[in-house]
Amino acid sequence: MAVHQTYALNYLPAADLPSDTRFWERSGNYPPFVHIVIATAYRVLHPGPHVAILANIPATVLLLWGVYEMGLAFAGATAAVWACILTTLIPFLIWMSRETLLDYWLAAWVAAALALLVKTSAFESRRYSVLLGLTYALGMLTKWLFIGFITGPMGYIVVRHRIFRSKRRITNFAATTAIAAVGAGFWYMPNLPRLVRYYFDNAQIGAREGEPPVISFQSFIYYLRLLEGYQFFAVLFCLFVLSLVLVYKHHGLKGGAFLAVAIVGGWLAMTLLRTKDPRFTMPLLGPMMVVAGAWIQSWSRDWIGGTAKAILVFLLCLQAYATNFGVSWLPRGIVLLRGYQGQLRWDWNLYLQDYFDISGPPRREDWKQDAILTLICLPIFVVCTLKPDIRNPR
Repeated sequence: MAVHQTYALNYLPAADLPSDTRFWERSGNYPPFVHIVIATAYRVLHPGPHVAILANIPATVLLLWGVYEMGLAFAGATAAVWACILTTLIPFLIWMSRETLLDYWLAAWVAAALALLVKTSAFESRRYSVLLGLTYALGMLTKWLFIGFITGPMGYIVVRHRIFRSKRRITNFAATTAIAAVGAGFWYMPNLPRLVRYYFDNAQIGAREGEPPVISFQSFIYYLRLLEGYQFFAVLFCLFVLSLVLVYKHHGLKGGAFLAVAIVGGWLAMTLLRTKDPRFTMPLLGPMMVVAGAWIQSWSRDWIGGTAKAILVFLLCLQAYATNFGVSWLPRGIVLLRGYQGQLRWDWNLYLQDYFDISGPPRREDWKQDAILTLICLPIFVVCTLKPDIRNPR
């Protein structure tokens, strides 16, 4: 988004800011991490929208690392590889990877935090506990929604392993919490009053946009519909649902309760917000693919299993190609069932080739940017007036 690219300019040495602007005020109501990463890309190359998107490359690496480590811990190496393959083919992640949104980096930090939380061995490991604290801090400095995805899994580890019975675990847990609080607190503490106002203003925006009330059936299924209709589409959604059932039935995940708490807890936290958007549940998509990877790992290794895997990869690659470049001989989208109508209508879709005409295949368009910039830089003022035609009054 242009707003985040603009805030990134405030972190450059030649930023045009009032002299009394403090560091924590340079990114408005948003935490500064993503803006600093974009500003770093600007400094290495040059400011520009295409350069800004390069800031998502390390986020992609971090996201896939987190997904792989979770898959490795819960289901093994083959499942981990499949989870990464499926994650890279998620249509919504493909679209958002080309935008400078906080949520893409948020998805990466959540995946990394969940992986590191597992690696702490219930806070037995000092090294991973320290790394987890740093990850928590950076996640909070990316977007405040980070806490909604981490609270459930962290609480599960604390209760499930009864860490308060071990002095070592308590110490490491305290270290994680302290590092996260100090690291994120330098930005949140001075901005807290403004963030409280922003939260309530944002809730009113959700009401004005026609989002369903928090306690309602439509709110309960809101993100389920977005998962099928805008994030996964039908093929990947059906794969995930079947994976849930069969992996649970055959105990295909070691410690699957942790993953269930992470997914359900994050979904519940986002559902309880008045303002809703498919971006908000992006951090859940990678962990969901761990479940799908665990099921694919169990497929037979004969020609039937190999053929099924080949067909699946072909369909997902075709879908990914359509969302990236478009397929002219296919309809732009196929609606399976009309969905909730707010400011936008959220349908159940077989697939889409674009996201509300915002993200999708490239188009040959001329926005006259050169002409606009040339006009702005002219040392004269151009005044446009409307002169009435007095000879032909109406």
